[in-house]
Amino acid sequence: MLVFGSVLLAFWLAARFPNLGPAGFRGAVLQMLCGVAAVRAVSGLTDAAMQSWPGAARLLVPFGIALPLLTYGFLTGLWVLRTIHRALSGVTP
Repeated sequence: MLVFGSVLLAFWLAARFPNLGPAGFRGAVLQMLCGVAAVRAVSGLTDAAMQSWPGAARLLVPFGIALPLLTYGFLTGLWVLRTIHRALSGVTP
């Protein structure tokens, strides 16, 4: 459900703010690489937080760490797709 929620948030952000994100292909690829790094960091950060934080603070891990990082990862993928679509259709940003 957390991954599905982050996908929905990414689609909503991309639809709500269509001018948000990089304008060129180089910036989109750089953002996507940062998004991949964020998604890869989810498991390590959540494991470290779960081990070091006391009881009730563990409830913040899914919504404070995993949801934003996953949302950013999916959003960067949408930015790359949008940039490719604009380049193929001849639309300038």
